[in-house]
Amino acid sequence: MADDGAHREVLSKLTGAWLTQAVAAMAELGLADRLDERPLTCGELARACGVHAGALFRLLRLLESHDLVEQGTGGAYALTPTGALLSSRHPDSLADLALFYAGPFYASWGALPYAVRTGRQGFEHVYGKPFFDYTAEHPEMGAGFDRAMACGSSFFTQLPKVYDFTRHRHVVDVGGGRGALLAVVLAQAEEVRGTLFDGPGAVERGRAALTEAGLADRCDFAAGDFFEQVPSGGDVYLLSRILHDWDDEPCARLLANCRAAMPAGGRLLVLERLVPERPHDAPGALAIAWDVHMLVNNGAGRERTYLEYERLLAGAGFTLEDVRGLPLDVDVLVARA
Repeated sequence: MADDGAHREVLSKLTGAWLTQAVAAMAELGLADRLDERPLTCGELARACGVHAGALFRLLRLLESHDLVEQGTGGAYALTPTGALLSSRHPDSLADLALFYAGPFYASWGALPYAVRTGRQGFEHVYGKPFFDYTAEHPEMGAGFDRAMACGSSFFTQLPKVYDFTRHRHVVDVGGGRGALLAVVLAQAEEVRGTLFDGPGAVERGRAALTEAGLADRCDFAAGDFFEQVPSGGDVYLLSRILHDWDDEPCARLLANCRAAMPAGGRLLVLERLVPERPHDAPGALAIAWDVHMLVNNGAGRERTYLEYERLLAGAGFTLEDVRGLPLDVDVLVARA
């Protein structure tokens, strides 16, 4: 019989899905937003959020055991620094990410055995269509995905610290979504102009976000299919978490389109998580779990190793010059055209 430690380890992994829902409930029920205002007792919090006090106490006890809330003198609960990330008011809030992981992606992960048996998307098995086709037809889910990706991108703010954009004149963000990364670059490099390129819905949401940020006057907005063509005119191009959505052949087409749009000597920055060559050398590496996530929700998508990205880039006429680290295991692959 396995020892207690081994049993406990397996049980902790099996119950991880419960914690996913508990964390998302903290955001969905408004618990984190209320506690962000001031500490509250269980009864006060229940009244403020319109929930059952006895049931809330049991949830708070679970959240406290995972260092998301803490109970102080007088029985009032307060957010820990970790729990504060579930408040919608936090500048690096993960609330929308929690809601998407505990909602659409939670359902699709239930089809992991199907994905492994067939090599096809678990998402398509559950929802009837591939992820990007489904979200195009259900804009409310597409908007939720955009919000989730934006709030899961706190590492964006660190990019100008590892790469100097002031040496360039025009940055093109390919598949840039709501423009969160482009906004960071333009705010740091005040003489640089930008182009946001994505599908029509994403570009319009990006136009609104960049207008609100006061940066739209330095931006061009272009909608299209990056497998057909990429806007020209930039001397540095961004691909942030785009290549991991696709298999090698479409990635090769996309990279070839970027190369065709760029001048000789231009730079391409690829932001992705690199899979370690030896998993045991990097326990807990996020890219390993995200690779299975791509299998479930994308099918053809995958995370890649350094050597795999080097081969893809070389095939499109790029030379991989450098790799620079960002938080949350994200790397910046700097390639020269």
